[in-house]
Amino acid sequence: MFKKTILILALAVVSALGQPPAGGGRGGSGFGGRGGGFGGPAIKSPEISADGKVTVRLRAANAKEVAVTGLGQRIALTKNEQGVWTGTSDVLKPDVYMYQFSVDGTNVNDPSNPNLGTSWGTGGRSVLTVPGPVAWAPVTGVARGTVSRHSYHSDVVGDDREFYVYTPAGYDPKRKEAYPVFYVLHGLGDDAQSWLTQGNANVIMDNLIAQGKAKPMIMVNPLGYGTAGGGQGTTDMIVHFADALLTEVMPRVEKEYNVAKDREHRAIAGLSMGGAEATFTGLNHLDKFAWIGSFSGAYVMWPGANAGGRGGPGGPPPAGASGGMGGRGAGVGPGAGAAGGSGRGGGRGGQQMLNPDIIDKNFGTLTSKINSQVKMFWIVCGLDDSLLGVNRQFKTWLTAKGIKFTEQEVPGMAHVWPLWRQNLTDMAQQVFK
Repeated sequence: MFKKTILILALAVVSALGQPPAGGGRGGSGFGGRGGGFGGPAIKSPEISADGKVTVRLRAANAKEVAVTGLGQRIALTKNEQGVWTGTSDVLKPDVYMYQFSVDGTNVNDPSNPNLGTSWGTGGRSVLTVPGPVAWAPVTGVARGTVSRHSYHSDVVGDDREFYVYTPAGYDPKRKEAYPVFYVLHGLGDDAQSWLTQGNANVIMDNLIAQGKAKPMIMVNPLGYGTAGGGQGTTDMIVHFADALLTEVMPRVEKEYNVAKDREHRAIAGLSMGGAEATFTGLNHLDKFAWIGSFSGAYVMWPGANAGGRGGPGGPPPAGASGGMGGRGAGVGPGAGAAGGSGRGGGRGGQQMLNPDIIDKNFGTLTSKINSQVKMFWIVCGLDDSLLGVNRQFKTWLTAKGIKFTEQEVPGMAHVWPLWRQNLTDMAQQVFK
């Protein structure tokens, strides 16, 4: 039934776009190519003006109605005589935006834009960056690092998976001083690429290192699911993730890259589910990590908490679906935080809380003695996030134990990528110093 539904949707899109020209000449690149639809010369989409407006175009000769979502308010496009639909956004602030066309009610990505913001189990959505004075916007003249994809079979999880490794510009595999390594984890609904395709994490690192604000470091982005079914599965999912990270990913990184192998030069941080994983893995393996960061930590996913899978009862909202520009059904309509705004509208609702016994079961052996080991323990959450309650609950528990941490609660922010990109920017400037 699922395959039949996909086929019907595909046929509907082909019908709306129009049939390819006979002979398939170079001008008719076809849907999914650089031509912006079937037939005619190539079109440019997206086009970003100097004042921050974005113009998108789609060739869909037979479509009756085309709109674009994800670039602020929903924008109705207009069609010219060549069957090309065009629309222009209002001025957008510098940020990363994910968008899709709605063609007679069917959502499709921009066939003229090869850049996709990825998510777990989907083809992702078209993505663009409006440049400006933010750390995650590419800067002309800044030397760029390299991102490499590594595939492997996980015996721990029982599936084939991947992780990505960023090496800074000028990386020297034979440098006498090994590079520090930063493990950066994604959220529920996202995948191993999401910090790169939605978070622009490699761009953040490039810019900060070039400006001398961060030490040259290697960044690793692993797949964050400890079960073969993504975020769904057993209550031990985070335990299995930590095992896979420590016994499979880290040894391979340390074998293939010139990275330091001491705890003082290892950091771990993540957003939402990744924040829960970073705290669980880091605090339970202080022999491995001295720097720990949690961005909007979904502590309701800790072992034994019965979080309920993908945004299910008691569980955290998927990182994208809550307005964070990624994941299933990410907020692309009016009011969604995904549009690069303040982030309001993501992760709202009743505050989620934990049974206090869960914290004790996962961290009960920790005492104030760890303060001499942890160089940085940062907990940050938006004031409009439904996970704020459980974050405060965890901080109260830490305080009672005499465990030191640095906290930040950000006004006007919910469960959104604009906050997490800033969190990574801030933390990358402090680690390994």
